[in-house]
Amino acid sequence: MITLLKRNIKLYFRDKTALFFSMLSILIIIALFAAFLGQMGNWGTTEIRDSWLMAGVLAVASITTSIGAFEIVISDKLNKVAKGFYASPVKRRHITAAYILSPFIAGVIMTALTTIGFGIYIVATGSDLPSLTGIFQLFGLIILSNITGTAILGFFISFIKSSGAWNTVGAIIGTMSGFLMGVYVPISMLPNALQTVMLLFPPFHSAMLFRQILMQKPLENAYYASMGEVDIYQIKENLGASFNFGDFEITPIISIAILLLSSVVFFVLSARRMRKLDR
Repeated sequence: MITLLKRNIKLYFRDKTALFFSMLSILIIIALFAAFLGQMGNWGTTEIRDSWLMAGVLAVASITTSIGAFEIVISDKLNKVAKGFYASPVKRRHITAAYILSPFIAGVIMTALTTIGFGIYIVATGSDLPSLTGIFQLFGLIILSNITGTAILGFFISFIKSSGAWNTVGAIIGTMSGFLMGVYVPISMLPNALQTVMLLFPPFHSAMLFRQILMQKPLENAYYASMGEVDIYQIKENLGASFNFGDFEITPIISIAILLLSSVVFFVLSARRMRKLDR
């Protein structure tokens, strides 16, 4: 399994086109923010605005960066390579695991690199990075959000039979996920019904947790600089760093539980579907 895992990851990083399209959604978000979104909403301070953008980029990256890696599954199916693997002495569950784990590892690497790049930008602009505890939480969330993203994508790709179809589906998933995570438009600007739909979308909880970690220091700085006049709770709710369903607060524990449960459900479904590759 390790050999197949390494092979899949190497194929992904050798394909410069796949790498580019994996990062395309991130580049679009940054461009849209620079052109339009930065002028909208109650950001409070530039530091809060940048931390919100970084959280959204990382949330989207946890899904889109593994889309290119999943294309290897389609390629192997079309070229009958998968049949050769399943005909080998290697256990089928190990082959299936390699097909699912390689996009996860590739996604974690790309999301981590995106985090480091954005962190350099944050420091260069004079803003504060999260505390040491926050950094550990951040990288833990990168792993968890990529697990969920990989599980969901694995389920979708099990129904795809061509690279062209997967590219189309991948583009739709990348666009819709950004919208449903409240990355393109601050959540407070959307109707209540749509906010409820977003709450049911597991990656939305990744975005919310990223915001809670990355926006904590900027919000505290704004609060103390204004002598308590900045309503940080209102800003968090407006920008999707917190969410109340009526009188019920969606706590970080609830969001983590939703991500874990979604990961288990979609991984089981993905594994069952992908084991049919040998047929």
